[in-house]
Amino acid sequence: MPQLTAITRFPVKGLGPDRMDAVALQAGKVLPGDRRWAIENGPGPFDPDNPGHVKKKHFLMLAGQAQLARLDCRYEDAGHRLSVAVDAGETVTVELEDAATHAPLFDRLAALLGDQLRGPMRIVSAPGQAMTDIPQPHISLINAASVRDLAARTGHELDPVRFRGNLLIDGLDPWVEFDWIGQDVRIGDAVLRAQDPIGRCAATSVNLETGERDIDLPKALFEHYGHTRCGLYLSVEQGGRIAVGDPVLLDGAGATA
Repeated sequence: MPQLTAITRFPVKGLGPDRMDAVALQAGKVLPGDRRWAIENGPGPFDPDNPGHVKKKHFLMLAGQAQLARLDCRYEDAGHRLSVAVDAGETVTVELEDAATHAPLFDRLAALLGDQLRGPMRIVSAPGQAMTDIPQPHISLINAASVRDLAARTGHELDPVRFRGNLLIDGLDPWVEFDWIGQDVRIGDAVLRAQDPIGRCAATSVNLETGERDIDLPKALFEHYGHTRCGLYLSVEQGGRIAVGDPVLLDGAGATA
C-alpha cells in the first residue's frame, strides 16, 4: 500500500525545509505555513496595502541564488521565529512578523550573496496567499520512486527535497502519478485532487549540501523522458488531518500502478 512518507513545508520561499509529522489541511488552502513569507531581492511590485501573488523573480530563490542552500534553517511556530546559520556557523534568529528584528538576517544574506542582491531586502507576506511559483492554492506531491528512477538514469544521487515538494509518497511505480490528473487522492482524513504536473526549473539543479549546481535536472528530465516535469500540484477538496505513515488511496482504491 502506498504511504505518505514525509510532510514538508518551506516557511520562507527559497530557504530550508521544515518537516512535520502531521498537519490539518483545509479545503482550498495550501499546506499551513508553506511559503508564507518571501524575501524581496531589491524593490519589487509587492504592495503591502494590496498584497497578493507576485512572480518569483522578485524574491530570493534557489533558482537564482543557489547559495541559499548553504543556510541551515530552523522554524518555530511560536513567535514565527526563524533561526539561520551559514555552513553550521553562528546562528541568528528573527521573528518573521517583526521587521525590527530582521537586520541580522539581512546582514547574513548580504555576506552570503554579495552582488546577487539587487537592493534592500524586505520580508513580505500576503494573508491567504502562499508565495509559491503559482497563484493557485495548491499542495505539491512527489513520488519517491520517480526520483529514484531519475537518479538511476543519471547516475546521480538525488535527495527528493531538491524538488521542494510538500508531500512525499512511496510504494508506487515510477511516474504513475501523472495518470492521476483529474482524480481524487485520499490521504488520512483529507481528499485532494490531482490538478497538474509540475514543470521543473533550475532550482532542482542545486546541491542542497554545497549550494552548487551539480547537475542540470531539467535537461536530464527532458533527455530521459521527453519532458521537464516531476511531481503534481493538488488542490485540497476535503480538509482533514494527514500524518506520516498514512496510506494513499486513489478514488477509493489502493493507488497502485
